[in-house]
Amino acid sequence: MPHPPHHIPIEAVRALTLWTVLALGAVGAWRPLVRRYGWAPPATLALLLWTCLILAMTVPMTVEPGVGERLSMCMSHPVAHAAWSVRTFGDRGLEDVMNVALWGPSGALSVVATRRAVAAPAFLSLTFVVVEFLQTLDPGRECDPGDMVYNSAGLAIGAITAVLALRVRNAIRVPR
Repeated sequence: MPHPPHHIPIEAVRALTLWTVLALGAVGAWRPLVRRYGWAPPATLALLLWTCLILAMTVPMTVEPGVGERLSMCMSHPVAHAAWSVRTFGDRGLEDVMNVALWGPSGALSVVATRRAVAAPAFLSLTFVVVEFLQTLDPGRECDPGDMVYNSAGLAIGAITAVLALRVRNAIRVPR
């Protein structure tokens, strides 16, 4: 039987700490969002906490010189790079699948929470595009236009799933 590691990777500690800080802020913002905009309380809380989890895993943990060079590499031929990533989906294995699957719940929860089938997932997609650009701050991370496509696809799949589920629920709802 293999023995568990005797240490916890520092990246996991950093991500968990960042998630805790972000989650505390999200819990503080939750009630005002629900009251001001009339969003669904449980779905809004789940959306905020899930989004904080994604941010904790994806925002850079270090900042080092060379940002300009890394950003220029990211921005050189972004459309061609994104198209190549779509054609080669799955070549990086689980990473490609996770770049889609991780964002599906955010897309679904954003629709259920806000009842905005396009605006909410689109806003989240722009948020994660910004995070992808922020990854150029950390030389250990990579700004990848293909990831932007995968993340946005996950949001869209989640949003479409939520819209369809809400329509089915409304169609089978028995009048009182």
